[in-house]
Amino acid sequence: MISNKTILLLTDQIWAFPMCLLGEELNKNNNVHYYFTNPEYIQGKNPTKTHIDFYLSDKVKKENIHDLKDINEKFFENKNNITLDQNRLNELEQNYTNFSTINKQLLSSQLTSSHFHDRFYYELMTNEERLYWLILNYDKTESLIELIKPDFIFDIETAELQKSIINEIAYKKKITSINIEYTRYKNFIVPTFSLGLKLDNYFLETYQKNKEQKDKDHKKYINEIITYRNQNSIVIERNKKYVFSSYQFNLIKLLKKVIRKSYNFSVSTFRSGNLPTLQTIKKVLWHYTVYFRKFYLYSKFNKYFKPPTNEQYIYMPLHYIPESTTFTKAPMYINELMIIEAISKTMPINWKLYVKEHPMMVGERKISFYSKVAKIPNVKLLDFKNHREPKDLIQKSKAVITITGSSAFEASILNKPAIVFGSVFYNVIPGIKVANSFEDLEHLFKLIKTNNWSQDNTMDCATYLRTIDEVGVNLDIEIIIKLSAKKIKLQSLDDSEKLKLKNMINSLILFYEKAINISKNEQYKKE
Repeated sequence: MISNKTILLLTDQIWAFPMCLLGEELNKNNNVHYYFTNPEYIQGKNPTKTHIDFYLSDKVKKENIHDLKDINEKFFENKNNITLDQNRLNELEQNYTNFSTINKQLLSSQLTSSHFHDRFYYELMTNEERLYWLILNYDKTESLIELIKPDFIFDIETAELQKSIINEIAYKKKITSINIEYTRYKNFIVPTFSLGLKLDNYFLETYQKNKEQKDKDHKKYINEIITYRNQNSIVIERNKKYVFSSYQFNLIKLLKKVIRKSYNFSVSTFRSGNLPTLQTIKKVLWHYTVYFRKFYLYSKFNKYFKPPTNEQYIYMPLHYIPESTTFTKAPMYINELMIIEAISKTMPINWKLYVKEHPMMVGERKISFYSKVAKIPNVKLLDFKNHREPKDLIQKSKAVITITGSSAFEASILNKPAIVFGSVFYNVIPGIKVANSFEDLEHLFKLIKTNNWSQDNTMDCATYLRTIDEVGVNLDIEIIIKLSAKKIKLQSLDDSEKLKLKNMINSLILFYEKAINISKNEQYKKE
């Protein structure tokens, strides 16, 4: 059991719910501090923060709860008269760019990367504003870490600028900072000491060790791969409800969405007693825009999406953008249109590229994106409504290509070549290749065309399953968030939910205990 340690828990948006319950348990034997790292928490009333503040009010000392309120006020106080400290910027660049450059770190927040995504309710910050906000956040975090001197930093989410900053500071100060990496298999998570920006040494070493195993335990994982291949559906069970439901959007749903959004906006405005901010109004308008785009894309007027035909193709499912899986883990490849164009220029002449929209992005992306893709002769936008299940599309493809998506791992299990652009732990599997630049694509496509690719990934994928089972835990983050939120909001939990939540918090503690033991031998501090 973790004991007699000072622990800093990073709490952000809905992920704050389980972290608060984790802190409550850890605080029995440790000194626990909470750091709310999302600036939206202190810009007006935030329901999540309100619930958490009330829950923690009689459980945690005030001096153990930290947020960005002070630097947020300072930012707006000086926003119109910013004088950048160039010496400080140079110092940050010199000391805190082990994992990524300063400009890449700024991409990790939707607030400071608004020029790269379509969520127009975020104010387009000037470069001076972005850099000033960066300096304030580094100053705040350095002083906080110096004040509390944590032995460990725990987190379960990689998005937001503060996570990138803490990742760099912890490395510099040799503090064990632990986050989670989604393995893309069931609900398994494994620890990362690098925010998932690189494949941690411990994982590669454990994978190589397990690759030599030929015992009966290994057969269990081989059978698991075979069972997976025989499944009719490879969509994770917990994803089916919200993924499949997103494939339906008619006029009635449109009207319901608009009415509900309008009602909630009116009620929240009335209760607050204040006029809504410009950002709030723009966010509501953005939601309206999404609803109407979505309605158009599901209508008979949409001519962009086509059904697949009997031809050779590469399958490329798009990402949910902006998210940490792209903006943090693959910052050089967040322009999916550019990736599509690069593939179309380099793949064999008789192949097509089949592009499938992410179900949760329908309506969020500008229509002009589809218009531009549809004009590329050897590219086809798939009619996603009739292709909810990816297994058939993967099996019939020549290969799968993605930035950091689960489809690459799924392709590997199904013995299909896969290409990725970003940092993902499943990259240890030889059947998955990393394109370090667009120039690599032509060579990789030639390997696929001439069958110079791994033909059977059974043993490699089984080794991956064994590795994630050994170093990680099987924990459904969405369920622990849901149950934690119910408890903190003082909603009723039945006996089975109480037991499940207790076991899940214990599993989360086990996860960090495993990670601490791993970190003792991890070489990332010495690199």
